Amino acid sequence: MVATAAPLVAQGVMLVTLLAMRRWAFALMIVPSLIGCAAMLLVRSAQPTATGPDPAQAPSSAVGTPHADDGSDDAARFGLIRPSSLERLLALERGDDPLPWRTIARRWLEPGSLDVPVGMGEDGEFRLDLAGQGPHALVAGTTGSGKSVLLQSWCLALACRNPPDALRFVFLDFKGGSAFRALEGLPHCVGSVNDLDLGHAARALHAIEHELRRRERLVAHGRAQDVDGLREPPPRLVIMVDEFHALKDQLPDTVDRLVRIASLGRALGMHVVACTQHPSGQVSAEMKANMTLGLCLRVRDGMQSTELIGDARAARIPPSLPGAAYRADGETVRAWRCAACADIPRLTDAIATAARFHGCVPPPALFTAPLPRRLATLPAVRAGAGMPFGLKDDGMTLAVAYLPVDRGNIGVIGQHGRGKTNLLAVLARHLTETPAETPVAVRFTSRDARGYRTRTLRPIGPASRARRYDATGAGGPPRPPRAVWIVDDAGPLFDPFGDDPLCAELRRALDDHRTTVVFAVETSRHVRIPDHCPFRVVFPTADRAADLMNGIPADLWASMGDDMTSPGRAALIGRGCAAAVQCVLDRGR
Repeated sequence: MVATAAPLVAQGVMLVTLLAMRRWAFALMIVPSLIGCAAMLLVRSAQPTATGPDPAQAPSSAVGTPHADDGSDDAARFGLIRPSSLERLLALERGDDPLPWRTIARRWLEPGSLDVPVGMGEDGEFRLDLAGQGPHALVAGTTGSGKSVLLQSWCLALACRNPPDALRFVFLDFKGGSAFRALEGLPHCVGSVNDLDLGHAARALHAIEHELRRRERLVAHGRAQDVDGLREPPPRLVIMVDEFHALKDQLPDTVDRLVRIASLGRALGMHVVACTQHPSGQVSAEMKANMTLGLCLRVRDGMQSTELIGDARAARIPPSLPGAAYRADGETVRAWRCAACADIPRLTDAIATAARFHGCVPPPALFTAPLPRRLATLPAVRAGAGMPFGLKDDGMTLAVAYLPVDRGNIGVIGQHGRGKTNLLAVLARHLTETPAETPVAVRFTSRDARGYRTRTLRPIGPASRARRYDATGAGGPPRPPRAVWIVDDAGPLFDPFGDDPLCAELRRALDDHRTTVVFAVETSRHVRIPDHCPFRVVFPTADRAADLMNGIPADLWASMGDDMTSPGRAALIGRGCAAAVQCVLDRGR
């Protein structure tokens, strides 16, 4: 009562003072407040006087009545939710289905869907729809809360519902690869990396961005609003990222690619599921704006929970309930428990068998591992593509590297001991051992203490393939024999003041379109580029200025990193293109 009467008395004194000073306007302003305080005093005085607080209720009144969103009711319900295995949800338990691949193959005959069961809720089966509730999801949970199990079960449920022709996965695991290692055998997997090889992870993000641009071109070319409007839409691509905060810390310059996918992925059939321990401060606001589906397992503090589901209830999930989580889809917040897979190898084998039954062609890898430091053999080569000499890396995938001996001279530039002589030996061996439609004259010139020595190499091939012409020309118009001259340690022969007889011969051969000269030099000081060699294999020196002068682009030089000094590592430079290569070892050594 005193607390209510004090403002009334103070305002009464102020009103009297203003009237005495004849401040009529200010006095009128005090009147409404004075009337309100008087009315409140009358209401309070009409209420019965309390005899005192109930001791039993004192702690409750001191703490306050629990709010509806404090999670106390939902936390109690976790104990009422009946846990289940993923196999039971998918009707693939051993007792019910001894051959689960048949059930999976039958489901793949139905239209694909991203709406799959992943656990149990208060009302029974709990489902997640990445397309309808997403298109992207943010998963939060501390260590031991069940994040990895959730991601595994979600991926397996999606794979059991959709064939590899309709859905594919990319796994980015930044806690050593343990979360997705068991899922790499899925036929849906087109790439998996971890933080043990950051270079490989950067390639994956680069490949994902390249796939984004490819889908943009498909939609633009098909004049459609999204990929679903195309006549042959590409498969849905789900990018699973475990420990997103580690990705941001270790590769800060590349994480923006995932942000771009989050903003454009809905129309392009690309989905990002980012998992982190700290959603607050680790995931940018721009990325969160496109992640309408939030899954929050147990977190350490209420701020992390509030960031994802709007209140602190996930911080009160007991550690004894791994897999307990809340789902916030922008409309409601529901409590549920994740269903763990009892036998992941059995389920992945069943999915792989179903893919073979459907005749699914294994999808090409979205990205590959980086170039090896040592290359002993080459994979299958294409006939007529040129001379294979190594593996080429375009920043995402590896392919056999070829040298076009019929399109101009080839320069091999590099310091001693980097692999120039080995490369020339590989090319010579290929020319002599591969059958040719027309005879090719091959010469090999090398240098020792006594000077240059030249020997002629004879190609090996069926005599029937060599064209024969008679004097009358009945066999067709004669073709001039093509010559390939391989010159090792050719630096002194390019010296304009050189007096060796081979200097003039080399200059004539460089200008002869019927002869391809493949020469090796330690420096390009006297080599006219591109007049003398439109194609070059440059072994970097790790000196940026020298390597740029030899023709290695700045961005390629930066991407080669520490591997540029490895034996056999080089840059293949041609007309308008450049790529890192690893040269194969000569089998004769």
